[in-house]
Amino acid sequence: MGKPYTTYEEQIIILKNKRLLIPDERIAIDLLKRCSYFGLITGYKHPFKDKNGLYKLHTSIKDVYALYNYDMELRELVLKYILIIENHIKSLISYSFCQTYGNSELAYLNANNYDYTDVKQNEINKLIGKFKFAMSEYDSHPYLQHQRENHGNIPLWVLTKVITIGIISKMYSLLRPQVQTLICKEFDYITEDELARMIDLLSRFRNVCAHNERLYDYKYIKGEIKTTAIHSNMSLKKNKGRYVQGKKDLFAVVIIFKYLLKENDFTEFIERFSNITEKLLLETSVLQEKQILKIMGFPLNWKDILHCSKELVKID
Repeated sequence: MGKPYTTYEEQIIILKNKRLLIPDERIAIDLLKRCSYFGLITGYKHPFKDKNGLYKLHTSIKDVYALYNYDMELRELVLKYILIIENHIKSLISYSFCQTYGNSELAYLNANNYDYTDVKQNEINKLIGKFKFAMSEYDSHPYLQHQRENHGNIPLWVLTKVITIGIISKMYSLLRPQVQTLICKEFDYITEDELARMIDLLSRFRNVCAHNERLYDYKYIKGEIKTTAIHSNMSLKKNKGRYVQGKKDLFAVVIIFKYLLKENDFTEFIERFSNITEKLLLETSVLQEKQILKIMGFPLNWKDILHCSKELVKID
């Protein structure tokens, strides 16, 4: 059985009993109305609690709201640059695939134009099924109907406007190696398999941003990116010989941005990320920079990534 219904006034009493400061109950109730107890308190209370489950001394509901706002700004920021990469990857895939197999929709609906091994047959068939479903979405995407009625064909570069980055990630992983190589040539210092892992992780983080879920402490459970030169060159944290920073956390996304974004876009991202993080630290004295960086998987020297080499630096 779930927790019982409580009024806003009762929620305020619960928070006060847990040592959270409520300077103005009217403002606090307005926050609960706009954000909900679950969205605001349940979602962002953890960095402010001590081992006994009480709020740390001097913690106010304004501190929790500052973290809530920070995460909202973070989602908007990260999503912007994921979309830049998503559009780039979609363009590269459609170009390289059509360069290899032609412009007809029959090409990307043909299972033989993928890496059709025994292990991947079922996944390829599912992928083609998703393509066919996406092609029928005339109501949501009128340009599909225009292509069908006027050209009798929906080329891949049109279909990629409809399909999600998750489907694109799956498509890339199922392409024949020679097509993957054509795509991967666009990026320096990463292999075809590394790119597959990166696109997969970005698709998961994109979903977090798009669905308004908590981002700053999100970690991808089902996968991680491969170890890159950045991990070594920045001396990221290890545990039992394995990197535990920058593999499946938010800093992993930053590493991907380093490899897949243009340099000016990456610099802009770092500057904007730094600004909103500084803003958070100004709005709450309870959260410390070291603490928030650790939660996100960032090393203390995270800004060094701006000038960090993307290729392995050999030490004599």
